[in-house]
Amino acid sequence: MEFRIREEIKAMKRYVAGKPISEVKRELGLETVVKMASNENPMGASPKVKEMMKRTLEDISLYPDSGSYGLRHELSLRTGRAMEEIIIGGGSDSLIKVISSTFLYPGDEIIMGEHSFSRYEDNAKLMGAKVVKTAMEDLTLHLDLMLEAVSDKTKIIYLCNPNNPTGSSFGKEELEAFLKRVPSSVMVILDEAYREYVTREDYFDALNYLDAYKNLIVLRTFSKAYGMASLRVGYGFADPELIGYFYRVVDPFDVNLFAQEAAVTALQDEEFLHEVVAENTRGKEFFYKELEDLGQSYVVTDANFILWDTQKDDMEIFRRLMQKGYIIRPGGFLGIPGHIRVSISTMDHNIGFMKAYKEVLAEMDGI
Repeated sequence: MEFRIREEIKAMKRYVAGKPISEVKRELGLETVVKMASNENPMGASPKVKEMMKRTLEDISLYPDSGSYGLRHELSLRTGRAMEEIIIGGGSDSLIKVISSTFLYPGDEIIMGEHSFSRYEDNAKLMGAKVVKTAMEDLTLHLDLMLEAVSDKTKIIYLCNPNNPTGSSFGKEELEAFLKRVPSSVMVILDEAYREYVTREDYFDALNYLDAYKNLIVLRTFSKAYGMASLRVGYGFADPELIGYFYRVVDPFDVNLFAQEAAVTALQDEEFLHEVVAENTRGKEFFYKELEDLGQSYVVTDANFILWDTQKDDMEIFRRLMQKGYIIRPGGFLGIPGHIRVSISTMDHNIGFMKAYKEVLAEMDGI
């Protein structure tokens, strides 16, 4: 039988996620494995979130609120934005797909950085749109080049800030200059999945620009700093008219009951979030010092991971580190060969990783 599959799907590649711990243990016979590949929060979710999850078990037989009223209300209180400007989805991935489905026709164009979040590209291709990738400067989004790439076919520009997989970011002045020059007919999607980790002083609250720029959509998530990646909760802010259209596309029960209740509780536990960010900042400074001592250049990061140039075969480093019980993301998978991306973990794991990494470098130099 010949399946009549859409040509757009035939041309797509399956997303390759970081190897799960269980798979590495099984394949290599290891008892202890540390995953530093998928930018997960090593401190997990707030203890208050876990307690809320237990209480929510009583309602496991019920459908969740399709409008996520409680979560949108909490976000509205904390951001000052109207509930009508907020959409909730099953992670930022889900919302990127909703946005693509809402705007893109075959032949339309999106613009993204050469090395940025692959789901922008995947969902554009799914809709038959063309992906225009612009060069980056020192692995940082080059906003001027993105503006130069705008054509009469451009529907969407994706700004991942901080950028995944590089960790680099841009500040307030750059954003404001960019928004002033973008045609109002082009949607600007500002993906802030890692915003809680930012330490640069000239960062901004993107929500302050929503009133002036109706073509701006801001995406955020509970997967990273809030430690709830498995629950799949993402959220976005946009003009109320757009939100109304998005809710026609998003699956009605996209965000389950546990995820909604957990997200509300996570927002309320500000103390835990501060601890997470502080631990990440300590880990970031640790990696900076270690890499400087090794003479290896890295990208200054505002996320919970760091990317650097190993000056060696990144796939070989990936394999050797895995044999020592550490899972990382090789740059070859990201289109940046020679580099590796390492999620910042607890200090014990960071120290253990660097010890293993130095051993791998010594082994490869001895070949």
